[in-house]
Amino acid sequence: SGAAAGPRTPRLASAIAKSKGKVGSWVGKVCSDKWASCLESKCCHEVGAACYAKNSTWATCREHCAPGPDPKDGNATWTCKALGPKSWGLSLKGYPSLYCFSLYMPSRYEGPLMKSQLENNAGIFACDGYDVFAAENDTLGTTKDGVTVKAVLIPKINVGVSQDGTAGNAKLFMAVWDKIIAGGRFRNYDWTIKVDPDAVLLASRLRVHMEPHVGENVYVVNCNKFPSSPNFPMMYGALEVFSKTAMEAYAAGSWKCGTQLPWKLWGEDYYMTHCLDFLHVGRISDFSVLGDNMCIGANCADKNTASFHPFKNWKSWKTCWDTANGHPPPPPPSQAPAW
Repeated sequence: SGAAAGPRTPRLASAIAKSKGKVGSWVGKVCSDKWASCLESKCCHEVGAACYAKNSTWATCREHCAPGPDPKDGNATWTCKALGPKSWGLSLKGYPSLYCFSLYMPSRYEGPLMKSQLENNAGIFACDGYDVFAAENDTLGTTKDGVTVKAVLIPKINVGVSQDGTAGNAKLFMAVWDKIIAGGRFRNYDWTIKVDPDAVLLASRLRVHMEPHVGENVYVVNCNKFPSSPNFPMMYGALEVFSKTAMEAYAAGSWKCGTQLPWKLWGEDYYMTHCLDFLHVGRISDFSVLGDNMCIGANCADKNTASFHPFKNWKSWKTCWDTANGHPPPPPPSQAPAW
């Protein structure tokens, strides 16, 4: 197979290990997307992809390349010469890389909450890549580095009540996941993270939790509230964590879940748990990626927990964020005793 050629001296390997795979900002601007021409850039956005040449006039980013006839290209002959090293992906802010997204309702409390997170470069906006989805047009604002953040439109879908009394929103999120798969940005990051607007995410902490599992075919179950229940541990939907390989499994097999699982009365977290199990994606049990009052509690002062939920207005969200970052609010002034 066409193994990516690149310097592999012990000194460089050591330097790469120390850098933890964080890449320069130029990678996002210069390198090429999957199946795009990389003849000039010689580098790729997708995690694990390299720039492979077909011949002297065409090269593209792909994960694997075997010299000879390529069935994906009408059996045309490829030299599979590697023009650059395998990509780390878009780990622009830290390693491993995180692609985070939220679905929100702009006209409800979630709109101002997401706008405030953007203004403070907090929550999903501290991830390497992010998107926001809504069923109506909305512009959240502009990031500190000048990027205008607009909602990706999804169809309006009515949400019923699920079998456990929560939102029966599986169909709604299936539409969001379809948009994410079609957009393909998830391929450029080690982890895809679904974050509720009222969840307080600390991206730097989540990286620490997920780094040992980079490259695995896994998702995270984050709540074990009822250990004796056959449904636990399970994934609570305030923070959902999927590896790139798990996302590829979902991209390839979501149609099976949609046609072969009885999802119509399910909440989206219950649906994704059962769909990924159905597709033989592995589980990681990590009950400190999320501190959730719907599970066993959200203590924003806990130094290990990577996210907290729910905080439905900016004041409470920001207080939790500040507390988690070591800046708790001052105690209220003590009342003088009434004599």
